[in-house]
Amino acid sequence: MDEILRQLDGTTNVLLTESSIGDNGEFVTSLLRKQPSVPNVLFVTYTRPASLYVDQLNGDVSIENAAVITVGNKSSEVSDENVLIEPVSSANDLTSLGIRMDQFLSQWGDSTLIYFDSLTPMLQYVTLRAAYEFVHTVTGRISQSEAQSCFCITPEAHDEKEVAALTSLFDAKLSLEEPPSVQRRDIPEPLR
Repeated sequence: MDEILRQLDGTTNVLLTESSIGDNGEFVTSLLRKQPSVPNVLFVTYTRPASLYVDQLNGDVSIENAAVITVGNKSSEVSDENVLIEPVSSANDLTSLGIRMDQFLSQWGDSTLIYFDSLTPMLQYVTLRAAYEFVHTVTGRISQSEAQSCFCITPEAHDEKEVAALTSLFDAKLSLEEPPSVQRRDIPEPLR
């Protein structure tokens, strides 16, 4: 995992490909440990109960603030009263989802990690164009905030053009399948 994290150094927005909706808890925990300061964590989920993400935080990772945005009718009950739960009732309401994400970014700033699980179910409710525009806006905002994000996708559930279009919005594409691999996009340095 250390080599993968080293290859991701300097990236802001990462697309994590998974062969099925899997458990990436070890990767998320590794990302949190790598943070230079006490991080804030925002999970966005279309498919899993909020409690699953809260359980990942229990352990040796020090978190200042944590929240889970549940999209659709997912269970939002958690045992930790320190974790904020924000529901977005309609799975196709990208405007409300974007507003909620932006509120956390505005409050927490640069030491925030956003874990978005997953673009695959989101694409069951919205068009590729709507998803592309949403991800483009959100990843731009994440970059401006100097936060970090990891968005998941299951490539087998989409055609190659959909995956390629969405991949173009990220600094790197990561596969944890054996052998793990990182494909980085060349990003020019900002003009000064």
